Amino acid sequence: MGKHRNYMFILLAAVLLAAGILLLNGSCQSPAASAPEPDSTAAENTVPGVIPLEGPIVVALQPGHWKIDELPPEALRRPRSTGAVHGNVQELDINLAVVEALVPLLEAENWRVIVVPATVPPGLRADVFLSIHADWGTDPARRGWKLAPPWRPSVASSEIAEALKESFRAEESLTEDADGVTVGMRGYFGFSSHRYHHASSPYTPAVLIELGFVTNAVDRELMVTQPEFFAGIIHRGLERHFYTRGRSDVASLVPREYETMAVGSDGAHVRQRPDHSSRLVRRLEAGSYIWPVDDTGDWYLVRLRNPFQVGWVDSRSLVN
Repeated sequence: MGKHRNYMFILLAAVLLAAGILLLNGSCQSPAASAPEPDSTAAENTVPGVIPLEGPIVVALQPGHWKIDELPPEALRRPRSTGAVHGNVQELDINLAVVEALVPLLEAENWRVIVVPATVPPGLRADVFLSIHADWGTDPARRGWKLAPPWRPSVASSEIAEALKESFRAEESLTEDADGVTVGMRGYFGFSSHRYHHASSPYTPAVLIELGFVTNAVDRELMVTQPEFFAGIIHRGLERHFYTRGRSDVASLVPREYETMAVGSDGAHVRQRPDHSSRLVRRLEAGSYIWPVDDTGDWYLVRLRNPFQVGWVDSRSLVN
């Protein structure tokens, strides 16, 4: 009987010891009390395959045509242009000077700056990728800046483009070449990851900037003698964007997707800009199909075939 009593004491001690350990570890709380609350915000801002950037804001700057001779074989079908030239003025020199003036302004914000050559690192991730250029034209009177995000831009690309436009438009000495945005700007190879391996990630907001025309005396003088002026404009545009918008909205990095749409019974007008007073590009017959590649307000930017053209259509003249 004494032996059995000893076993009972030993068993009771073991049970009490185990209970004490559980209490110390907090494991005796109910599952409802110990489970963390779900983070609905994190769930909403999670996009499969998109990893948010951490640390300082990352700005990738590309002086257009820099190290163009180092393009990889996949780009051989593209002309290896060294940029616009007028007399002894080289576009590349302008692009480099503006980037050189812009880097210290951005670094003063404690942002990380990457200067990118013509050969873009495959899948480049940054908070923004800017490719900076100067234009050329046959008409010496034509002048002005312009800029554009890629085809089917992400919300972030469009918002950065708008912030930069506001910054350029604030300068009364400059003119906007509003109707001058080209197919080549939108389809720039450095942004076109669906076509090129050496291109930025589709989740990197991107904008191509044309500062002005080297063939225009006013633009040329400004670009050659005041690169810091243009650097300041770009800096203020980026500052306006990044100090009013954080990184939490990962969904804004995903390029837009659009369904094919049909023209309504009254037909539709394709305009040069999203404005009913802008130049008419083409009239579309009822039942015609269009392929949107961007939107703003009530307007869709569309690509047309036969012949290939690009323009804006009022969404109210379209049906799904």
